[in-house]
Amino acid sequence: MYAPTTIELTTRGRPLRLHLISTGVVSVKRRYRDARGRGLGALLDFMWDNRFTEWLPIWVMVIEHPDGTFLIDTGEVAAVMDPDYFRSSGALVHWFDRSQFRFDVRREDEIDVQLTNIGIPPSQVKTIVLTHLHFDHTDGLSHFPGTRVLLGDLEWKKPYGALKRLWPQDFHPVAVPLDCPYEMFERTYALTGSEDLLLVHTPGHTWGHASVLIKTDLGPILFAGDVCYSQDQLLTDKYTGANASHRLANDTYERIKAFARHEPLIVLPSHDPEAPKRLLDWEPLYNLPSEGLAERED
Repeated sequence: MYAPTTIELTTRGRPLRLHLISTGVVSVKRRYRDARGRGLGALLDFMWDNRFTEWLPIWVMVIEHPDGTFLIDTGEVAAVMDPDYFRSSGALVHWFDRSQFRFDVRREDEIDVQLTNIGIPPSQVKTIVLTHLHFDHTDGLSHFPGTRVLLGDLEWKKPYGALKRLWPQDFHPVAVPLDCPYEMFERTYALTGSEDLLLVHTPGHTWGHASVLIKTDLGPILFAGDVCYSQDQLLTDKYTGANASHRLANDTYERIKAFARHEPLIVLPSHDPEAPKRLLDWEPLYNLPSEGLAERED
C-alpha cells in the first residue's frame, strides 16, 4: 500500500542512502491517535470509541552509511493477522490488541523480503536500532538472528507496554547509555564514530522511547518513532491516547520544536502517511530563513 522511498544524500561529504519502508499497515481507534484527554480518561475514551482511522504505514528506516547498514526498527510480520497471535501474552492483552488495532500485513510486506527487493541482503544489516519495544517495532527481529541490536538503556530497564513473549528467544539487545547532551536534547548516544547518527532520548510514548537523528549535509532528519502519529500533532500540540507520561511527551515536543527552530529538521514519525513526501521534497518542520542557514554554515 505504501511503496518504499529512497533518497541519496551525503554526510560530511560521504554518500548516505536512506530508505523508508512500510511493513504493512495498521488502523487504530481514532481517539487512540487523537486523544481528547490524558491518562485514564484518554484510555477509557479511545477504548469506547467505535471508529477506526484510515490505514496507516508501519515505517522502518534503512540507513546505508559509510560505517555500515543500519535498520531502525524492524516493523510488523504477517503472523499478526493470526487471530490467536496475542494469546501468549494473556487474555486481557489479547482482547485489547485485537479490539483496538487492525492490521493488514502480508508476507511480502515483511522487512526481509522488502530489503531483498531493493537490493540489500538482510545479512548486510550491521546494526538494528530500536526506538522502543512495542511489538509493531520489534516483530521483524525474527528475520535477523545474530544481528547486533541496540536500544536505549532506560527502554530496556523500564519497558512500557512491551509484549515480551513475542520477542525471539535469542533476543539479547545491547542497552546503550544515552548520557551525552546534544543541542536541546539532554541524553543521546552516538551510533557512528563520526557522530552523524545519534540515538536521542525522546520519552513520553514510553519512558525510554528514543528517536534517531541523522545529520546530513542538507540538514538533520529525525526518525521519530512514536513520538507522535503525524507531524501535524507535533505542530498543534495534540497527543495520542496511550502515552506513558503526558508531561514527558510535552517536554519532548518542546525540545524537538526548539531544535527545529535552529536547524532545518525533517521529522518522520513511524505512522505518518506524509513522511515520504516531506523527505523527498525536503520539507522541514519550520521554513528557516536562508540567511540564517548561511550564518550557521559559516
